Amino acid sequence: MVMFESCHTASEVAYVYRRMGIPVSVTLDRVAVIADPTVGAVAMPARLGRLVYPVLLEDSRCESVPILTHARSRHEEWVFLVGPAWGGQIGYRTLNSLRERGIRLLDSGQRVWLPMSDHPTGWRWISEPVEAKKKPSRTSVIAAARDLVGRAALSSAWT
Repeated sequence: MVMFESCHTASEVAYVYRRMGIPVSVTLDRVAVIADPTVGAVAMPARLGRLVYPVLLEDSRCESVPILTHARSRHEEWVFLVGPAWGGQIGYRTLNSLRERGIRLLDSGQRVWLPMSDHPTGWRWISEPVEAKKKPSRTSVIAAARDLVGRAALSSAWT
């Protein structure tokens, strides 16, 4: 899909995202989502993200799994745009366990820079958003990642 074919300015790109229901802001001629309780992000190593993505696609609640990455980063990381968490707050021990595995939760107020062109340099979409309401919950992404990391730990314990 070609999202930004007719866009020439950050405001035009922001308009495309807003039509999808993604609440973006324009800062320094860049488009970003500012994490809050309704929209956030979960970042993880690309290697893990490649395993999490199909699990989320199989989940009947996830109609769209928006994932972006930066083409030039030394340690490629996939950033999943997510909806609100369900259930209780994540405990300190769980947060530390996630961090040890390279999984980061973006806190309210943190910026997530979004792709502004269809060109594969800079920020780019691995999986483009379809509609803001159709993204996975933060809880679904974390649960899938924890399950996959847990399985990998178990399988390596037996080898």
